Amino acid sequence: MWTNDTVEWIDVELTSYCNINCPGCLRQVKRKNVDHILNTNNLSFKDMKQWISIDEFPNMQLINFCGSIDEPTLHPEILDIVDHYSKICDVNISSNGSTKTKLFWKQLGEYKISVFFGIDGVDQESLEKYRVGSNFKKIQENYRSFIEAGGNATWQFIVFEHNEHLIEEAENISKNEGFNNFRTIYSHRKGNQESKKIQKEQKQEIYCKYGNQKRIFVSHTGVVLPCCFLNSEYLQVYAGNKPKTLFDKKFIEYGGPLELGLKYNRAGEILDGDLFKYITDSWTSKPIERCYNTCKRSKQDVFIDKEL
Repeated sequence: MWTNDTVEWIDVELTSYCNINCPGCLRQVKRKNVDHILNTNNLSFKDMKQWISIDEFPNMQLINFCGSIDEPTLHPEILDIVDHYSKICDVNISSNGSTKTKLFWKQLGEYKISVFFGIDGVDQESLEKYRVGSNFKKIQENYRSFIEAGGNATWQFIVFEHNEHLIEEAENISKNEGFNNFRTIYSHRKGNQESKKIQKEQKQEIYCKYGNQKRIFVSHTGVVLPCCFLNSEYLQVYAGNKPKTLFDKKFIEYGGPLELGLKYNRAGEILDGDLFKYITDSWTSKPIERCYNTCKRSKQDVFIDKEL
């Protein structure tokens, strides 16, 4: 399913730093397990240029700076990174928008890249119910600077029980503010009082979102994984916790970072390696837990995009 010649979309987790505390994030859900590895390091830009390139991925069309635990704009070299990759392929950043200065966001907008702003409310009160520590006024200043400079902005709204009545208002605000797109996400994670969008029950087969999108994930540690969902399991093993799931155990069995890390291997070698083959083979017999729980057709998150 994955080869370096066919991959078109690469998700990159640039850093282990984040400025807010969303209760559904691994940073909070597994804080006791992973706290000591948070806010500690960044993916080296020097290494990135070598590891993630057209030479390594000849059909790369999009690089998406969106990790499991990071706020991409906190990487100290983010503007240099954007400058480099925007000359090679399309660039997208997923951000809470509550960082840096208006000047920074103006400079980012001048690259004409895409940014998904995670704004799950219409004011400070509704925003901070999930985006704990975020600042609505600062986000407004930042996305206005980005849009005015020519940036392509999407308002991304995760739907919860506490904010679903605000969807129409948020969409109207996004339209008036110059966003090009409005996205709602109905998530199926547990324990966050998230609003569930009912789907027609479908066959319980594995439909790999990343595989079918010719997409892979690169952790801030330089490890290549099939998707961001497995990154949350990998990070717990990386943090020194005992392997619990099938993926954890196979990750260790097949060499861990020594076999899955770009520091020691070419991308093609990793994608053609034992772990990726084991994961895809498991779908027809005994799917690893994360694949079954996340990528059954009837359980997938619902993304609804509206162009403005």
